[in-house]
Amino acid sequence: MVDAQNIKTKVLAVSYLFPNSQQPNHGIFVLNRLKALSRHVDVTVVNPIPWFPLAGLHGRYAAYNQLPGVETIEGLTVYHPKYFSIPGVAKGLEALTYRYAVTRCVKGLAKDFDLIDLHWTYPDLPAGIALKQSYQKPLLCTLRGMEAFHRGQGKTRIDHIDEGLKQADRIIALSQELKDTVDSITNQPDKSLVITNGVDTKAFYYIDQVEARKKLNLAEPEKEKIILGVGSLIYRKGFDLVIDALPALLRQYPNLKYYLLGSEGPEGDFRSALKAKIRMQGLEDVVVFQGAVPNSELLYWYNACDVFCLSSRGEGSPNVLTEALACGTPAVSTPVGASADIMIMANLEAFVALELNSSALGDLLHSSLALPFVRIDAADWFSQFDWDWCARKVLSAYSRTDAYSCEDGVCR
Repeated sequence: MVDAQNIKTKVLAVSYLFPNSQQPNHGIFVLNRLKALSRHVDVTVVNPIPWFPLAGLHGRYAAYNQLPGVETIEGLTVYHPKYFSIPGVAKGLEALTYRYAVTRCVKGLAKDFDLIDLHWTYPDLPAGIALKQSYQKPLLCTLRGMEAFHRGQGKTRIDHIDEGLKQADRIIALSQELKDTVDSITNQPDKSLVITNGVDTKAFYYIDQVEARKKLNLAEPEKEKIILGVGSLIYRKGFDLVIDALPALLRQYPNLKYYLLGSEGPEGDFRSALKAKIRMQGLEDVVVFQGAVPNSELLYWYNACDVFCLSSRGEGSPNVLTEALACGTPAVSTPVGASADIMIMANLEAFVALELNSSALGDLLHSSLALPFVRIDAADWFSQFDWDWCARKVLSAYSRTDAYSCEDGVCR
C-alpha cells in the first residue's frame, strides 16, 4: 500500500530520461519533479545507460562511458546500470537488455519499495512490467509527449508500449491530448489523469524589463519590440510560422525583432530552411539567431522580450512556456500538447491560436503587442504552479494506487 502522506513511502523511479554528471540538462524535467517529490516520499532513481564495446570512442556514448555506477544528483541517489545498445541497430533488442539491466540493478539494491514510477515508455515499460510482476508492486507511468507512443517505429516497439500501458496501474499524461490517446489504447480512462509540469520559480521570476535588457545589451523597450522563441532549431518547433507572420507585423511595428534562442536538435537542423525563408522575405535584419544560451540567461531573455511565442507543431508540457509565464511575460501559443491547459492556468486562454498556422499566430502576436500587461502581477499569480504544486498532484496519483491490490503480477 502507498501512503502519500508518509515520508517513509518508498518510490522506485526508473527513467531513460534523466540528467547525469556528463549531461546535466538531459531530462531535467524528470529531475525537477522527483526532487520535489523527495520532500514527501523516499525516492531512489535507476537511470540505465546505453553501452556497447568501444562505446568510449563513439560520440555521445563516450560521455556515458565516463559515468560512475552510482552518483548523487541534487540530493537524489541515482544508479546507472549499463544496458547493451548499438547505435541505430537492433533497437528492438533493447527491450530485453534494458529490462535485464534494470531488474539486475534493483535486485542488487536490496531495498524495499512501494511503487514503481516510470518516466518514459520505451524501453522503460517492459522493465517496469517485469518489476511489477516480480515484486507485486503497482506501476505508474508518465507520458511526456506524443513521441512516447513511438508510432511509425516498428510493430514490436509499439506492441511493447501498448501492452505496457494496458498493464500500468496509473498513467499520468502531461496534456489532455496525451490522455485521450492513451485512453484509446487502454480503454481504461479512469486510470489516467492530466498533470502538467511545474516550473522552477527560484530560477524564473519577474525582473524589470529595462534592467533585463541592460543585462543583455539590448535596445530599450521604446526603441525595439521583441518576440522571443526558444527551442531546438527543428521543424517541429514551428519557428517558420512566426517568420511568415513577420511581414504583416512589421507594418504595425517597424522596430520589431524576432530572437531565436537554440541550436541544432536531435531531429536535425532546420536552420538552413529558416534562413532561406528569411532571405526570401528580406528579414535578415529582423530575425536574430542568438544560438544556445545558458539556462541562467533565459531568465533575462524572458523578462526582456515583449511577447514569448510558443510556435510548436507538437509538444508535451512545454517547459519554456511555463518559464516565460513565471516571469510574467505575455505569451501566445499554438494549440499543441498542454499549451492550452497552461495558458488557462495563466488566464491567457484567449492567446492560444485556434488553428496551427502563421495567420492565426500573427493575429495573436499583434493583439499581445498592442495590449497593456501588468507583468509583475502575472508573475505573482503563476508562481503558485511550481514543482511542489506538481509534486502534490503526483502524490494524489500515488495514493490512488491504494485502490489496487497485486496478486500474480496483476494489480486490481
